[in-house]
Amino acid sequence: MAEDKEKRITVIGGITADIEGNPFRQLIPGDSNPGTIRISYGGVGRNIVENLARLGAPVSFISAAGDDFVGRGAISELASLGADTSQIHLLNGENTAMYISILNILGDMEIGLCNMDVLERISRDFIDEAIMMLSNSGIVCLDTNLTEETLEYIADRIHEVPLFLDPVSVSKAARVKNIIGRFHSVKPNRMEAEAISGLRILSAEELTAAGKWFIDKGVKRVFITLGSGGVYYREGETEGVIRPRQVEISSATGAGDAFSAAVLDGFIKGMDVATTAKYGMAAAEVAMESHHAVSPGMGMDVVMKKMEE
Repeated sequence: MAEDKEKRITVIGGITADIEGNPFRQLIPGDSNPGTIRISYGGVGRNIVENLARLGAPVSFISAAGDDFVGRGAISELASLGADTSQIHLLNGENTAMYISILNILGDMEIGLCNMDVLERISRDFIDEAIMMLSNSGIVCLDTNLTEETLEYIADRIHEVPLFLDPVSVSKAARVKNIIGRFHSVKPNRMEAEAISGLRILSAEELTAAGKWFIDKGVKRVFITLGSGGVYYREGETEGVIRPRQVEISSATGAGDAFSAAVLDGFIKGMDVATTAKYGMAAAEVAMESHHAVSPGMGMDVVMKKMEE
């Protein structure tokens, strides 16, 4: 049982369905436009879970979706990869969170529409129901699709288990300002780190100052992703920057989710902070080489081979 506790990762976050329409010709407003339509499952929490499952990590997911074909399909896909989906709640009268984007002929978004209301339903009751699962986890990952109230409740309720934070977006990152010191590890991008800390990060010195700010608040490990600049990492007085290698990028979508999954997996595998950062960068490279938000080719052997190159 102790071994299971050390290795189990539990993720609490969002599931979405992403729908993208791409017209063959110039869009005609008010008319039916021929084109291609693609649908895929997304959501930061869901993507992290899929990456972890593909890496072979024991992972459980706490989330909410509508009791519709999209929600049921998302559960089926994760379960087929070996993830524990027993705490994904399908809610009557709710739609699974969806994001629809219509592109123009240049590939830029012409209009978008989102319905994320169901994610607000991930509440204290969900946490109370899953408290044994959470207490028996080696680490718990939160994304900020959760409400501020739910985030604070989790931080108050779970004391013995390390918490990991993926801030999701600049606007939602502010939800954790009051509890940032409760997280063992955090993975904001530069703008999210600015939003949480209130510090400007435009130079190496300012990056170091931001890393120190998180450590002083009580965070043990900090990973600030820098896009094409790589990733800054810090634990105590140990810090560094890992620059990305040249990779053939098919899509940068989902690279941050792959990085977060690798940080979580690295933690339960006992990697030090620098090795964890390298592991995360390698996983992000695998993600960027795929058109999918989560690469079907993601796997431990693939990521480790990239680390060795």
